[in-house]
Amino acid sequence: MSFRNLETTSHNAGVACCGYMINTNTYEAFRQINPEKFIDTMGKCIIDSIRDGTALQEPSRLSIFLIFAYSDLKKYKFHYWVAHPTPFSFPETYSVAPTKFASGEFTSSQIDKLCTSFLQLDTKSRNFFTVFVSGKDDLNVDSLSKGVEYIKLNVSSKEDLEQAKKEVYFAFYDPCASAEPGWPLRNLLCLLLWHCPMYCFTRDIKVLSVRSNKMQTAIIFTLRIKEDKDIETMRETIFEGHLVGWEANVNGKMGPNIADLSNMDPTRLSDRAISLNLKLMKWRLVPDLDLEKISSLRCLLLGAGTLGCSVARVLLGWGITNMTLVDNSAVSHSNTVRQSLYTHEDAVQRRHKAHAAKDALLRIRPSMNVEGVVLHIPMPGHVVGQSMMETTREAVSKLQELIDNHDVVFLLLDSREARWLPTLLCAATNKIAINAALGFDSYTVQRHGICDLSDSVSPNLTIQNPVPYNLGCYFCNDVTQPGNSQIDRTLDQQCTVSRPGLSQIAAGLAVELLMAVTQHCQGISATALTNTDWDYDQDTFNNPLTGLLGGVPHTIRGSLWNHKINLTITHRSPFCTACSRPLIEEYQHRGFAFVLDACNTPNYLEKLSGLEEIFKRPDLDELCYAMCSSSEDEES
Repeated sequence: MSFRNLETTSHNAGVACCGYMINTNTYEAFRQINPEKFIDTMGKCIIDSIRDGTALQEPSRLSIFLIFAYSDLKKYKFHYWVAHPTPFSFPETYSVAPTKFASGEFTSSQIDKLCTSFLQLDTKSRNFFTVFVSGKDDLNVDSLSKGVEYIKLNVSSKEDLEQAKKEVYFAFYDPCASAEPGWPLRNLLCLLLWHCPMYCFTRDIKVLSVRSNKMQTAIIFTLRIKEDKDIETMRETIFEGHLVGWEANVNGKMGPNIADLSNMDPTRLSDRAISLNLKLMKWRLVPDLDLEKISSLRCLLLGAGTLGCSVARVLLGWGITNMTLVDNSAVSHSNTVRQSLYTHEDAVQRRHKAHAAKDALLRIRPSMNVEGVVLHIPMPGHVVGQSMMETTREAVSKLQELIDNHDVVFLLLDSREARWLPTLLCAATNKIAINAALGFDSYTVQRHGICDLSDSVSPNLTIQNPVPYNLGCYFCNDVTQPGNSQIDRTLDQQCTVSRPGLSQIAAGLAVELLMAVTQHCQGISATALTNTDWDYDQDTFNNPLTGLLGGVPHTIRGSLWNHKINLTITHRSPFCTACSRPLIEEYQHRGFAFVLDACNTPNYLEKLSGLEEIFKRPDLDELCYAMCSSSEDEES
């Protein structure tokens, strides 16, 4: 059960109304609320504010409303019952003069003053206030407390009434649209009975019912309360008795209303439903979860195959609405059962994966901002001939533009060399890069380290847990530059042969790794978590390596064979053929010409990075051991 203070404001005249809302967690709890006990308990604050005088200083306390409700967020049905508490017992009150509009009682000059002065009141003082009239054109608006104070000092008997220099009107903002006064008048009269009972029983009470900021239409009631000889007993009956004020439902009966919003705009309904799980997560489990930071992320998915489809689906679950998918291949019949965004019809029509994936995502969430880009990414070892020169130049430019315009890049491509240029560009722009690759029953998920070009000191490869800018990329363990892996491959080598459930596991870990990064106080600079950092016998929540969603590892290596997960670290290599300083500087200096040399010139990257010189070093064996060469050649 949740409890909330509510405040609403009338848009016409800016009148503040405060209230309390109880929202139950279940429909059964909603049904079990006793309305009489509820209004007596929650509405007692009105009686208390009248007795202790706080209602004089804060008149809005007399207008407090109560709501108890149950929200069925899955069916979009909202059960609610509203009450405006007021004492049940009240002396007989009747009108002693015909009602009239303010325009029939006041001059036009007085009406203007009334309107201007009303709008100058604080919004919480406009609910109840006092109007003083003395003379033909003289009219002043003041607080409710000033009116009661004036009555106490000047009008305590009929003789005082005749000698009083000012005529007093007690005014209230009236939500009633009929000719009769609305419910706030009852609480106003209760306040007057408590603070100046003699005035209420010895004279007519003039009340101004304000229904908008057009004071000409305000209604004046002249009321008289039947005198009670035993005033103390009468006051006790009023202020010690039960409260009433429940609204009738749409059928005119005393009972709750139901607001059915299930027929609202389907797109808006979808957006609200999708965010429900995330809001429940924040509400019940992770109060500090920054959902806005997640929903504002712009994600670039390079590769729309098995991993790309799975990653896109998991991103949807986290509320990501800005997504771009890049791929240059078409949907084939072998894709549809493994790649969750495609259908048999997509394969029949040989649709581009980027376009088919975009349409599929829009069918799932119509309001999202998603683009599909058909693009062939230049790769080392894949020679660029003269006929391909212009299209390759455009591809490099487009890829750079896409990476610049996104916050996160997922590397989900189907070959190792296809990941080279995106890795380089992410390192040059310090974008968050998440890599995922598959084997038959093993997978690798990795976040690339950040790049600090100002640091010329080689990383210490013997440190188990290096600083974040010494964390490596997908290529930092390589001892040779990426080349054309598609030449002379058999069918089983051309296709990714993986166990069907593997892509879902790797995709889920890749997205969850990103979420852990976004919710960590250090972001992408978070120190990497390893298996040895986690002690189940200690309080892991106080571990400095953990963030709001837990630890942020560098590399996650898993196997379905033994169902084991290892959290490992790859050091940044100063000789990396993808993210090292010489390559980034060369790309920044030469641009497309550098990419062209990488594609067409054998061993160009090895020479530029200094890797070629490494093989001539006398301590090569020790260095290779320290670098812990990887045999991970899994692709998506």
